Amino acid sequence: MARRTKAEAEQTRSLILDTAERLFFTKGVSRTTLAEIATAAGLTRGAIYWHFANKLELFNAMHERVALPFTEAMEKLLHAEDPLAALRERCVLDLQDIAACPQLQQVLAVLLHKCEYVDELGELCLRFDQQNKCFVEHSETVLARAHALGQLRDGVEPRRAAIALHNYMLGTISDWLFAPDLRYRLADEAGPLVDLFFAGLERPA
Repeated sequence: MARRTKAEAEQTRSLILDTAERLFFTKGVSRTTLAEIATAAGLTRGAIYWHFANKLELFNAMHERVALPFTEAMEKLLHAEDPLAALRERCVLDLQDIAACPQLQQVLAVLLHKCEYVDELGELCLRFDQQNKCFVEHSETVLARAHALGQLRDGVEPRRAAIALHNYMLGTISDWLFAPDLRYRLADEAGPLVDLFFAGLERPA
């Protein structure tokens, strides 16, 4: 019975997160209340508060649900035999994953376009900034190994390249999410777009 209760609680938590993602996307974060999330999910407000103390905690959980796989994937790159090729492949896969997953698109659109990082949500700036720093730091470590192996062009400094890569990826994702159906097929263009960037890093054969 305890095992079933735990499973049901997890199912309810997932329902809350799924509903919050949808409402945050359609209404914006600041205009969505926990009461509205409860009603849309067919739950009581008490059920919401049993899982999440406030909207900030709920938003953090929503963010964590999509951020964790990216973080784990970046950590695996630290031990790649061919660091530059592995980093390039990871960037392509990230873009393709976004193109293939409507839920991921929805959450990223909320993070990048539908959230006012003020008042109670101001703390999210720190969390989002920490994730960005993590990407840059992991990329810098991988690019430093690529530099040591002679894979980078002369004059390419790993730290600066990592910052540029982060800006390039984030800009590509943010721009595409404004109108995914009208811009271009991100899944098809992921490889060529990433290759354009990496062509400026890689030492000519």
